[in-house]
Amino acid sequence: MNKNILIGSLITMLLISGCVGYKTETQSSPVPTTTGQTQTSSISVEIKSFAFNPDTINISKGQTVIWTQFDTAPHTIISVNSTFPNSPSLSKGQTYSYTFNETGIFEYYCSIHPSMKGKVIVK
Repeated sequence: MNKNILIGSLITMLLISGCVGYKTETQSSPVPTTTGQTQTSSISVEIKSFAFNPDTINISKGQTVIWTQFDTAPHTIISVNSTFPNSPSLSKGQTYSYTFNETGIFEYYCSIHPSMKGKVIVK
């Protein structure tokens, strides 16, 4: 009987120790860095409630814009004058990103819902 208690105790301790995790990696918030005029941080745009939010953003040359799709209906990011690559159709939870390496005003819209419009101003 003592043997069964000992085995049961060992199994219980192993199960409990398996449930306790040790975090070995550290996480830190991304910090924008600058080298000359180029920043490496990214800017987020939400696609939500059939709108780009914010619909106009100001960024620096070299920054990346990440569009994240929150709606259940599909959406696209289409460059008005083909000044940057168009996205594929995005489903809920998908993202599309582009790094703007030229200054200017970059307008875009959703080809599925043309009333959805946005603008990236790169300085």
